[in-house]
Amino acid sequence: MLHSMDCTARINAQDPTYPTYAAIDCTAHINENDAGFPGAIIDCTATITSLIVTACRNYNQGIRLVVTIDGVNVSDSLIDSLSIRHDKNQVSDFSLYLGDTEYSPRTNSHIDLDKEVVITAYINGQEKKLFTGTLDEPSAENTPDFRVSITGRDYGKKLLDTKKTIVSVQDLADSTLRNDVIKYLAEQASVTAVDIPAMDAVTIDNSFTYQTIWDMIQKEIMVELYWIKFDEEGNLKLLLDEIKSDEDLYPTPDWTYTESRITRLGYKKGRVAINKIIVLGKTTQNQIPVVSPYDDILTISKSWSSGEATAWNETLGDWLVVLYIQNDKTEYETSYIKGYFHGGGNFGNLEGSTDGGIILASKIFNNIGFCGFSFYIKRFKEGGVLKAGSVMINIKGVKYTTTYETRYDQISAEVTDPNSIEKYGERDGGSVTYPLLETVEQCTAVGQKAIRDSHRLLGQTEIAMPFNPLIETGETMAITDTKIGVDERYYIESVAHNISFGDGKINAETVVGGVLYV
Repeated sequence: MLHSMDCTARINAQDPTYPTYAAIDCTAHINENDAGFPGAIIDCTATITSLIVTACRNYNQGIRLVVTIDGVNVSDSLIDSLSIRHDKNQVSDFSLYLGDTEYSPRTNSHIDLDKEVVITAYINGQEKKLFTGTLDEPSAENTPDFRVSITGRDYGKKLLDTKKTIVSVQDLADSTLRNDVIKYLAEQASVTAVDIPAMDAVTIDNSFTYQTIWDMIQKEIMVELYWIKFDEEGNLKLLLDEIKSDEDLYPTPDWTYTESRITRLGYKKGRVAINKIIVLGKTTQNQIPVVSPYDDILTISKSWSSGEATAWNETLGDWLVVLYIQNDKTEYETSYIKGYFHGGGNFGNLEGSTDGGIILASKIFNNIGFCGFSFYIKRFKEGGVLKAGSVMINIKGVKYTTTYETRYDQISAEVTDPNSIEKYGERDGGSVTYPLLETVEQCTAVGQKAIRDSHRLLGQTEIAMPFNPLIETGETMAITDTKIGVDERYYIESVAHNISFGDGKINAETVVGGVLYV
């Protein structure tokens, strides 16, 4: 819808069915679009793809406010003020005051920790839920008049207040997809109403040691550049951290305020903090073989007793030495003695001697992956029985041994903004380690976001306007006002509704925290 406000007349909008209400006090005509109410502040004239709101300066809108705590309507007892604040990627909070001793937290069971609080605004036929959450610790005071102070936060506090140790999250979730991992984490804090887009598979064995569920989810969603929001129905939503101020990608802002529609504008300008950063992601561990040569003199000594006929098969040092009988006759037997070294080498000298027999032949052989030697010997018998004897083998040369060292490889990306460096000079942000990042592309995206967040400090503003219950964080706002000298577009990172009660009216304003991306 295209939304606009155009006030040219005083119109009263009162309804006794709502216990708290105020008259519309305008100086301009309001186009009627609902027979149930005398006028309307929102005139829908186009599609929902764009919202344009213009507001009356110094305008007391007709607002009916309903507040329920634990299902009990406490609107009649609202005094002083009520405030609601939503910040991007943070838990929303509220505060209000009740002026009736009926709602003392010591005597009323509804005014207690974690009771549900719902704040709804009714404006000329429009119903908008401003806040859904739970109550924090209430307090009562009597200085000079009695009042109960009530504060609370949205359901994000469940994530903040729950600390756990969770090992191998993706093995516990329904699948290894990151959206299922996040869903599982939220369930650990009793948050089951979720609106999470499909994401890629998690390849890292993610484990968390006694951390809040909020921090666990924040670490997961940062990988794919999302942020958390709990809507007014209590649903956990993940929204993509988009650069919506990019007019090529988003040619039409969500909201437009024109001349004399802003009641106050504060502006501050900072400086670029970084335009160069190294982002470090996951680390892989590998065993790397290292082959080292060294001079070696190996002596192998083996003996046998009379009548022994058992073949050898044993390890002597780094060598596997075997002996097997090839030919067994009455007067002698012939045998092979072989040694194998798995690691390679270069052996030039081989010496052998024996008693109780003779060495017929010997050789050294080198193959890929191992080397070795062999002796062909004749061992004598006496009366058909093998005579006792021994053999000694000396090997000289260079032996190659293989050891293993651990190598750690970390994915990373160096990200720069050349245009910013040219304009402001290089501002090195050093390096940041984010172990859950799994690819170079993810490292690059996180680095670009870090630089972008640095540049947003070039323009931040606080914008006060007549009460607008529809505006939300993550939207964009264009302001064109020659009186205050601004024609800019902002990305909304915070929305606060400030409401006061008095003289039978509700006075309300909305304050937006905007960021001008440069």
